[in-house]
Amino acid sequence: MSDGKTFAVAVIGIPEHERNVLKNIFKLSLYRVCTYTLISVDEPSQILMVDADDPSAMAEWRAFCAAGANQSSLPRRGAAPSPIPAVLVTKEAPPDGAVYHIRRPFIASRVLGVLDQVAAQAPGAAPERVIGESAPAPVPVEEPPAPTVLVVDDSSTIRKQLELELKLLGVRVDAVESGEQAFESLARKNYDLIFLDVVLPGVDGYQICKTIKKDKAKKKTPIIMLTSKSSPFDRVKGALAGCDTYLTKPVKQSLFQKTVKKYLKLS
Repeated sequence: MSDGKTFAVAVIGIPEHERNVLKNIFKLSLYRVCTYTLISVDEPSQILMVDADDPSAMAEWRAFCAAGANQSSLPRRGAAPSPIPAVLVTKEAPPDGAVYHIRRPFIASRVLGVLDQVAAQAPGAAPERVIGESAPAPVPVEEPPAPTVLVVDDSSTIRKQLELELKLLGVRVDAVESGEQAFESLARKNYDLIFLDVVLPGVDGYQICKTIKKDKAKKKTPIIMLTSKSSPFDRVKGALAGCDTYLTKPVKQSLFQKTVKKYLKLS
């Protein structure tokens, strides 16, 4: 049971890779007023997180609500009452009547902000509150936009690897396999970071980097070159093209995460 500061969070339908992200985010809450821990849905919990994009998860949640309807704590429009507060996780707009929701991909400040709102409504969360005093209405959380990254590599394996790693960090990803496709993407959208393979069909990575850095609107976008070898000559050539740093393939996860956090200023 919660002691008013630590809250057990159970999930319904949330994929394994997102659960791992939540575990890392919850570690950040250890030194905050409200801390959170991830548990199984079969264990007693104070907060539920439900995958609103998964129909089977929503069906399971409604069944859970129906079973505990007589213990309802948060009223909802158009849905069965839940015995414990529920946060719906969704990629697009939340379902009608959702009191609390979190948009994908997960960002630490976004997740903890919403959970703090739920925790503030929980019995015992604020001992100083006068018994019988009405709880304040939930304040909408302003969701900061997720960073967007462009990956340019002709290897489908590398593209998929980087895409998965970046999504774990709450980053939106566009992945293309050639310089031509990269320029098409850059014409449509601004990116916060670019991963650029050195060896590409047609225009090579150095020329692409040089072209991007000549564009006044995009020259400040960090570019990380991906190479299977990293000789002093390669580094000089990359520096002349304007790249910000190099990563050697295969990319080590710890170095990759450290580099991404540095250039995207992620906590």
